[in-house]
Parts: sequence; C-alpha cells; structure tokens
Amino acid sequence: MSAADPAMRGPLASSVRLGFLMLYVAVLLLGAGWASGNLRQVPPDSRAVVLRFGRVNRVRESGLLLAWPPPIEQVRLLPAPDRQIEYKVVGQQTGFQSDETDMQLAPNDDVIHLQGDRDLNNATYLLTGDGNVVRLDATLFFTITDPTAYLLAEDHVRPALNRLYLASAVALAASRSLDDFLVARPDQDKRVPGETSPEAAATLAQRRQALRGDLVAAINRRIEALRRSGMDLGISVGRVDVVALLPPIAKAAFDAVLTAAQIADQGVAAARTDAARITQEADREHDRLLTEASAAAEERLRTASADTARIDALAEQETPANRDALLTHAYQTQIAAILRHAGAVTAVDTRGGQQLVLPGPMP
Repeated sequence: MSAADPAMRGPLASSVRLGFLMLYVAVLLLGAGWASGNLRQVPPDSRAVVLRFGRVNRVRESGLLLAWPPPIEQVRLLPAPDRQIEYKVVGQQTGFQSDETDMQLAPNDDVIHLQGDRDLNNATYLLTGDGNVVRLDATLFFTITDPTAYLLAEDHVRPALNRLYLASAVALAASRSLDDFLVARPDQDKRVPGETSPEAAATLAQRRQALRGDLVAAINRRIEALRRSGMDLGISVGRVDVVALLPPIAKAAFDAVLTAAQIADQGVAAARTDAARITQEADREHDRLLTEASAAAEERLRTASADTARIDALAEQETPANRDALLTHAYQTQIAAILRHAGAVTAVDTRGGQQLVLPGPMP
C-alpha cells in the first residue's frame, strides 16, 4: 500500500488541480462578465439614467455608457428629448344608462337598451359654454424634459396627466361653444358680409384648429404649476389629437339637420342654375329680337329711301318751274300705275256744286 500511494496521489492531485484551475477560470470569467455588465451602447433615440444605490447619479445621452455593475449602479433607458410618447386618455367609466346617450326600443312595454356599453362613457361628456354636451376622445403626445424628475414620478405621470387633461378640457369646453369642437351646424360656418371686428373675422374652422393648441397650452400651464410647487413630473405635452363626439341620439338629430341643410342647399343651387339658364335664354331671345328689329328697320329705311329718292331729287331742283313740271310728271307716272290696278274710277270735282252719294259697305 505504501508503494502504491505515490502513484495514486499523482493522478488524483492532477485532477484536483485541474478542477480548481477550471473553477478559477470560471470565477474570473463570471467576475469579468459582472464587472462589464453595465457596459452598454445607448441607442440614438434614448438616453440613460444611472442610479447608484437607488439614487439618480447621472444622465448620459446616446453613445457608449460605462457604469459600475449591479447592485452598485443600475441603468434605466428613457426616450430622448425629441421623442414623443403617446398616451391615450381613458375616461372614467360608469354603468349608468340614460336616454340621452343610449339607443332604445320599447316592444311590448319593455324597454330594451341597445349597445348599453355606450353609457360607460357618460363621465367623459363635457358641458360646453352654449349648453350642449360633447365627448372628447384625446391622445396626448409628451416628451421627457427632466429625466430625474420623470424617473422619480414615473408611476404617477400617466394618472396625473389624465387628471390634468380632464381639468383643462372641462375648463376649455365651458368657455367654448359646440361649433368650436365639431361641425354640428354648418350654416354657422358662413361669414356675414361686412364683418370688421377681429373676433368676427376669425372663422369657426380656424377656431377648431386653435382648440388643440389652447388645450396643449392649458395642460402645460398646469404641469408648470406642479413643477413650481415641488411636484415636477419632468414632462411637457407637445401635441393633442382630439376627436369630438356627440351623444348617439343628439348625433342622429344633428345628422338629420345636416342632411336637410344639404338638401336645401342642393335645391337652392338647382334653382340658381335654372334661373341662370332662363336668364341666358331670355338674353339670347332679347338679342335676337333686337337684331331682327334693327334689320327690319334698316330694310324699311332703305326701301323708303329708294321710294322717295326721286322725290328728294326733284325737291332739290333749284328752278321752281322745272320742279313743278317734274313733280307733275312724277305724280302722273305714279298715279297711272295705281289706277291700272283699279276696276273703275269715278272722278268728282271737289270745287263743283253737285252732291254725290257713294255706296258704302253693307251692314
């Protein structure tokens, strides 16, 4: 046994040394991996917030980031300052059913509500300044202006943003009319001729475009008020997409009014077209009659001028004796042509004393 112990200790010792060596290498590799665990590349559309022992230590923009391995330092990636984050505003939902926001049928004296889930949005209806009701479906787009403040208030940003939007929307709706949100009465969009004041010169379409900007400004003012009071959210709203909706029954009524207005406009347009066509036809007929009358007058004038040309020529004779002889000759020539068409001619001396009774037409 004593002779075999050195031979047995040689391979066993080599195996143990090899095992410890492999374990040592593995520990070194694990240590190197742990040491380089926070060596990362920050994407161009992001920035990194480094937390050391749970507290914000520094903020790094896109590029290579080297930080201590966890749990010493932790890295959180946040969107870049120019990257907009979309947030869909979710209104408070209720199960209350009402006649104003739900379609109904009443067969056999039993009221049946159709699509009752519409009433879940009752809490999202806002009262406008002119006493109407409108619902706003909004999508907010905000950017992170202060990564440290945003990271500290991250769990409260979206609930706070929801409340800020609702408060701003309620105040804004109370100061506006229904036509500032949607085209409910198209006849109100027409400007009255002669408007001079700046308020009257701004059309409703322009006010609808400015509504989104006013809503963004109102939300940012409330965010700034929170920042001044020490409750900074670290965000800023850049855009709000708003879709205005009416209650179903009111929408059906407004659609009926809109359809009637469109039909009336079509009737007015058709009447104007017919009136323009009739006016054009009357103008053409007027021009035709005027042209024909002018042509007939010119023709009669030329005929009369031709018929009286000889008389006019005789009247221009300077010698009275020649004029009388020529006039007598012209009279005899013309009267002879006339008498040739007569069946009988009775000549009466108007200077004589004889009385003559001529037969007239039978009654």
